[in-house]
Amino acid sequence: MPQDSHHRPRARSRRSGTRFPGQPADRHHAHRRPAPGGRPQGAEPQGHRAAAADPAGHGPPTVSPASPQAAPSPAPLQVGQVVELEPHALAAGGDAVARYGGMAVFVPWVAPGDRIRARVTEVKPRYARAAAEAVLAPGPDRVSPACPLFARCGGCRLQHLSYPAQLAWKRRLVVDALERVGRLEAPPVAETLGMDPPWFYRNKAALPVRRLPGGRVAMGFFAPGTHTVVDLEEHGCAIQHPVIDQVAAALRRWLEEDPDGRATSTYDEERHQGLLRHLVVRVGLRTGEVLAGLVINGDGLPGEERLARHLQEQVPALAGVVKNLNRRRGNAILGPETVPIAGRPWIVDRLGGLEFRISLESFYQVNPVQAERLYQVALDYALAGREAGSAATGSNPGAAVAERDTAAGRPARDAGATGARRDPGTGDGGTAAGDRPFWLIDAYAGIGTLALLAAARLAAGTAGRGAAGSGYRVTAIEVVSEATADARVNAERNGLQGVEFITGAVEDVLPRLAAESQGGAGGGDGAAARGGRPDGILLDPPRKGCEPAALAACLELAPPRIVYVSCNPVTLARDLAVLCDTGSPAAPAVHGSGRRRGRRARYRLEAVQPVDMFPHTAHVECAALLVLEDG
Repeated sequence: MPQDSHHRPRARSRRSGTRFPGQPADRHHAHRRPAPGGRPQGAEPQGHRAAAADPAGHGPPTVSPASPQAAPSPAPLQVGQVVELEPHALAAGGDAVARYGGMAVFVPWVAPGDRIRARVTEVKPRYARAAAEAVLAPGPDRVSPACPLFARCGGCRLQHLSYPAQLAWKRRLVVDALERVGRLEAPPVAETLGMDPPWFYRNKAALPVRRLPGGRVAMGFFAPGTHTVVDLEEHGCAIQHPVIDQVAAALRRWLEEDPDGRATSTYDEERHQGLLRHLVVRVGLRTGEVLAGLVINGDGLPGEERLARHLQEQVPALAGVVKNLNRRRGNAILGPETVPIAGRPWIVDRLGGLEFRISLESFYQVNPVQAERLYQVALDYALAGREAGSAATGSNPGAAVAERDTAAGRPARDAGATGARRDPGTGDGGTAAGDRPFWLIDAYAGIGTLALLAAARLAAGTAGRGAAGSGYRVTAIEVVSEATADARVNAERNGLQGVEFITGAVEDVLPRLAAESQGGAGGGDGAAARGGRPDGILLDPPRKGCEPAALAACLELAPPRIVYVSCNPVTLARDLAVLCDTGSPAAPAVHGSGRRRGRRARYRLEAVQPVDMFPHTAHVECAALLVLEDG
């Protein structure tokens, strides 16, 4: 397990016995920037909202000299009351949980075992929230945050907690969700796979840009619960790639010093006025390539070509500069159109031995180091006994992808670069005619990362065998057509065959594949009808989880294995309750019989592997293996 002290950015220590001053979130502080070493909000506590940050802008509490423990008061808590608390656990969003007079009290920026003085900020019938004013005695897992802006910036929730303690808590988070929400008894959850070192891992940042009075520019992240920008100019960010700070610094210089830059207004969300909204930066961790995106409320920026040259001169790794046109109200960062200004509108990165093209809009894991570990676990689960060796690129040129006739009302399948339609008499992945290839479905495929890694491993495992049935085919389903286009290019780039891409919503496509596999509506001429039921399904949905129709289709298809990759333990548990038929009241009703050979398909939860994809945040990803009970 990675140790918290390994390669840890240096943090400025604070004097014991002093209060942490309440300062505006975007004010500069005379702290040293952490040396290089190496975000979404979490789920809320069941039945409660996550505790809010101190509205006055206070940071984490300062350690103070110990004082005698105050006896809990049986009197009801009141807003403004100052109490002493000793939290015993963390809630799902990262807030500490204490008990006072039988009531749960949620306190942010505090570690279990701390003894604190806190001021009550909200009281509800069953719980209260409080803001810590001082740590009277630190708990065993408390550490000094590496970032001077911790608790002022909304990016991290757990820098005050030792890294081993973070990993242990994230495992408990998964176990609790599976037991409480999914009604899965003694779920087989492994220890969380941590990152060493757990710093400077993010390969993407979307930084709001604000011009302050006097012309200075603030660029950074929003303070918790606000749209006040916390400026990163002096300190940078301890969890994002350092080159992102370099791009931000170059843009800041332009906006503050160049005549066209000084004439560029920044966006006011309330009035829907101003031009420059965000700077979005993407980094290829393995290749070093960088893409900068300028999100604007309009058609262009003053002197934008000179600006692009300025950025490329200041940051030589910049492969391209683009502008994204977002004229919409609201807080969506990217708009529908991206236009190149200089260089390429995409970068390349390597993951698992393959190369992937990444545009400004592409979904690509923000921590590729941990993504490799997560995907390896997922594919080990899905391909157990099917292939040998680790991931490797295939050797065949081009991608064997299928076209489909949309006029018949079926989902569109994007053809490969050759545009050739597959011959129904020839198996995929090099299988001889008449042989049934191993069939894996990758739902929620994005730019094809998991699908192509699976194809590469299958190609490596079957290469040279020449035996009947040694072929494979991978079906990748993705609702965003631009992502499917990227996936198709990535398949060709890596010379992988046996992959087909379907553009459509998973909840629409999977039921159609299920009907085809049984020779029903959709026809016996479909690819699924030729292959029978799949050998495995990979589910990697967004945080909201799978739609009921997608889960029902999984039960209809009834593959021997389902691998569920999740970024939300609560929706993972809810969906596993359906697939494992636990009777949980949290499980949504699924329509359709979900039956195979006269009875309902039912799965057993075989293994769960949490992976710390976002160190120092309240998020955890995991891969879960489900095995068909009678399959």
